[in-house]
Amino acid sequence: MTEPLKRVLVAHAKDTFQSQSYLSANWSKYSYKNEPNYARACIESDRFIDLLEKNGAIVEVLPAENCAGMDSLYVHDPVVTLPSGFGLCRMGKNLRTGEPEAVKGWLESKGLTIKGAIASPGKLEGGDVVWLLPSLAAVGIGYRSNLEGIRQLSEMCESTSLEIMPVHLPHYNGPTDVLHLMSLISPVADRVLLVHSRLMPVTTRQRILDEGFTLIEVPESEYNTMGCNVLSLGNGKCLIEQQNQKTAALLSKNGLHVLTYDGTNISHPGEGGPTCLTRPLLRG
Repeated sequence: MTEPLKRVLVAHAKDTFQSQSYLSANWSKYSYKNEPNYARACIESDRFIDLLEKNGAIVEVLPAENCAGMDSLYVHDPVVTLPSGFGLCRMGKNLRTGEPEAVKGWLESKGLTIKGAIASPGKLEGGDVVWLLPSLAAVGIGYRSNLEGIRQLSEMCESTSLEIMPVHLPHYNGPTDVLHLMSLISPVADRVLLVHSRLMPVTTRQRILDEGFTLIEVPESEYNTMGCNVLSLGNGKCLIEQQNQKTAALLSKNGLHVLTYDGTNISHPGEGGPTCLTRPLLRG
């Protein structure tokens, strides 16, 4: 997850947010913190895509017909990138249930390999899957993903050498919150993780340390503004929402080149940072 980002899927606010009237009617239903401004969100999406392209990524924009509601903006969650293809998730948030099937149509249109789909009673969302090493994936167990989802994910990977480490997530703010494992762990460089240890199980934290990872603790004051949500662009670069200046300074102090973007309308209302806004298709 820290190799150079070469190809990435994003959704644009003009297609997921649709119009100001649509946002007015739906933002509360989707449990957003506030109503986004449609026009400004579209500008933020344009600039976000431009930033990714300027830093070496080929950006694929999910067509409007493959979007299934406001949360389709957070394209990281309905699909997972696997060693030899992609897996379709089964969403833990009821309003997102149509997203995996919608993204499936786009993947098929591009000739990309779909290894399988999580089926009931399994649940899995992309934000709960963190590839720590090629042979080790950590997967959150909480309101969005469960053990049966992990079992099916393991079958999709078709590798006897892959270890999947379940990580039991806390109740925290409850089932309507968007707590994923990636709310606590962001890979930022080779064996370097930005973390929020206070919500992390002791066994998970110790295992990560035993694997030789360096942990950078997100400033407590910026955890609730998605300071722990950082997208690695590879080659020592990472991307963070501009409000998190303390976190950006900390990452810079640890040798990373930090880029920022404005997520006032595309990130903060729905609590989806730069990892949530992207589904990496190719790294290397």
